[in-house]
Amino acid sequence: MKKLNWPLLAVILWFLAFATGVWADMPNPINISNALTFAAFIAFLVYYRKKF
Repeated sequence: MKKLNWPLLAVILWFLAFATGVWADMPNPINISNALTFAAFIAFLVYYRKKF
């Protein structure tokens, strides 16, 4: 069995959670909650890229 890249899997799952959350808010997808979630995703992605 291959060794899984857990941090990359976490980034992908976090993005999927963000995308489904935005999809659920479809009538008005631009709000403060989605903006904060997107900022957290970008921060985690930058942290992941610097760490590995």
